Amino acid sequence: MKKSLVIFFGALACLSALSVPASAEWFADLFVGPSFTQSEDVVYKTTTIGSIRDKDVNFKNVVSFGGRAGYWFESTPYIGLAMDVSHFRPDIGRQSPTRCLLGFCFEADLFPVDLAVTGISFDALLRLPLLTSKEFPKGQLQPYLTIGPTIFISSIDINEPGFSPPKHSDTDTSVGVKAGAGAAWQFHRNVALFTEYRFTHFAPEFTMQEVNLGKTRIKTDLNTHRVIFGISFRLPTP
Repeated sequence: MKKSLVIFFGALACLSALSVPASAEWFADLFVGPSFTQSEDVVYKTTTIGSIRDKDVNFKNVVSFGGRAGYWFESTPYIGLAMDVSHFRPDIGRQSPTRCLLGFCFEADLFPVDLAVTGISFDALLRLPLLTSKEFPKGQLQPYLTIGPTIFISSIDINEPGFSPPKHSDTDTSVGVKAGAGAAWQFHRNVALFTEYRFTHFAPEFTMQEVNLGKTRIKTDLNTHRVIFGISFRLPTP
């Protein structure tokens, strides 16, 4: 199912690129900002002792960055399409969550986990041109909304002494969603500054092989809030 969705969205992106109108306002953005990932349960499904659940595991607050490119339709300047690529590392620090196993719950030590996430989204955008003038016919102030399906490529590295083997690595590709709202201030015909709040959701699943636990699937939800600040380069139609 995941592979089918990835192929579908990839084909959709290609079709969008092929159907770009001859008259469009192109843009390219660069951005950076803090990201905050909500605490979530982490579930380990093992082949030997069943399911293990670590409750309310905390993820680190980190900096995310990335870029976006797309265009606004000239015939309908309120609507646009874009592709967005971003990266962040919501690592799990060493902590002692409540662990539930075989009907018993107790405090357990959780070793650090390195987690890197790259998201590739295909967005629909809607903007409201405000403070229009001859110099800025699309508006000098442009509040906007964005939403789109996102392919998340996540990699995990676990180093847990006492287990055999102590190090595990895996990569997951999941389909999720990204939604956001922001505002751009165009102070030059070709340059604007913007800020945006965005929310992303997906549910990665990783697999590791451990001698005592056997094949283990690790699942969690990643719900992340981000505030980004960026610069936008515009190429308006003549």
